[in-house]
Amino acid sequence: MNPRLSFKTSIAFMFAGLLAFMLYLYFFIGFGSMFEILKKIDPFEYFFYYSLTIAAIFVSGIFYSMTWHELLKVLSLDLSLKRAFLYSWVGNFVDLVLPLETVSGELTRLYLIRQDVRNDVGKAVASLVYHRIISISTTLIALIVSSLYLIIAYNIRMDIILFLSVVSICTAATIIMLLYLSLNEKAAGKIVNLLIRIVSFFIKNEEKLAGLKERAVSDLSVFHRAVESFGKNPKTLAKPFLYSYLSWFSQLAIYLLVFYALGISWIFYCVPQMMVVFSITLAIQTIPIGFPVGLVELVMTYLYNILLSTPPAVNGLATSLIRIVTFWFQVLVGFLIVQWLGIRRILQTESFKDRQITPSE
Repeated sequence: MNPRLSFKTSIAFMFAGLLAFMLYLYFFIGFGSMFEILKKIDPFEYFFYYSLTIAAIFVSGIFYSMTWHELLKVLSLDLSLKRAFLYSWVGNFVDLVLPLETVSGELTRLYLIRQDVRNDVGKAVASLVYHRIISISTTLIALIVSSLYLIIAYNIRMDIILFLSVVSICTAATIIMLLYLSLNEKAAGKIVNLLIRIVSFFIKNEEKLAGLKERAVSDLSVFHRAVESFGKNPKTLAKPFLYSYLSWFSQLAIYLLVFYALGISWIFYCVPQMMVVFSITLAIQTIPIGFPVGLVELVMTYLYNILLSTPPAVNGLATSLIRIVTFWFQVLVGFLIVQWLGIRRILQTESFKDRQITPSE
């Protein structure tokens, strides 16, 4: 993939989505109404609660990386929690800026971890796949539980029930597909062979291609042995699931805190509604080709208008403030971490070269 083309395409998608959402706010909600809400709230109280959302996003990131770190420990892969946190944040950063979520983030983390695990690439892939399965399962279970509560406790319209059902089915299908490829060695082998065929169009060196295929088959075998270890001892997944839920609820707290900061003190009575919106938001971002800006904001605002009794101006403003933390802030921090890791790697490389120079040279 051409890096410049990818970067330009990502920027174009981000600003096109942002423009679409801004136009929606301008024509259907009105910036004036949103500014009126901001004028009425206590600025000190607002900044206090909104600052807690920054802490919550970091706490969520820590628990998210702890989920992956625990899976790596089960597979006897040595990676510090600090590196797991940095690699996870960078992977999330790539997921957010590239319109190819659920693929780009995992590939990025695999690229970053390859030097730490050396020849255990198959195990690293297994940890990433099961980290994704656990994360999606966490969202799916929360979505089903909160949806059932809303259907039983409230008079939910049939079109909303249908929408919730479709999102749940699509999310479950993603989990089933990942599990099928993880457990069925033949199916995964066919995908590897297909990838090798694609690579053969670019690599004409038969010896190099044969070596690549041999390595892929070896890594695939290691991957399935790692997956079998999870199946033989499912108790090892208890901690990863616990950390995943703690990460999930930490990020849900951001949604609640933003509404509370805007003066909606009764928002904590609407936790099921907020769980539905949050779960659907995550589900939309984890479709094979997701649009992280624009579509997510529109869906969030639309669902708030339906599920909450808050005015559209409050919903539009809350959505904007939530996305500042859950998207733009994460992109900013991720970019800084990428730059820091890049500079650090260059310095380490230069230091290694200097040690190789003898006094006579």
